[in-house]
Amino acid sequence: MMLESFVAKMKSEFGVEVNSEEVGYEAYAFDHEEIDDLLIPAEHVKKLPNPLLLEAFMYVDDEGNEWIAGMVVEEETRELLYEVWIKNGERIRYTMYS
Repeated sequence: MMLESFVAKMKSEFGVEVNSEEVGYEAYAFDHEEIDDLLIPAEHVKKLPNPLLLEAFMYVDDEGNEWIAGMVVEEETRELLYEVWIKNGERIRYTMYS
């Protein structure tokens, strides 16, 4: 479900067509002190579960831009709590859902 959301948002929010088979995926559990402030600002981290589950989707577009979407989900319910978008190493958007 999160993969479909990534593909849909890449198209609707950023105008980038994505083939889902070309999307990389990794999931990590992080303690709050392990989160880089450039990824999720400290004031946001403290509102999220500790440890937090971060699902990361990675894609490189035809122009060589590297896109990463980090989605923090509640481990048991899979509810989306936080979303951060990074393009070429810079945070370009975030949304707090909880």
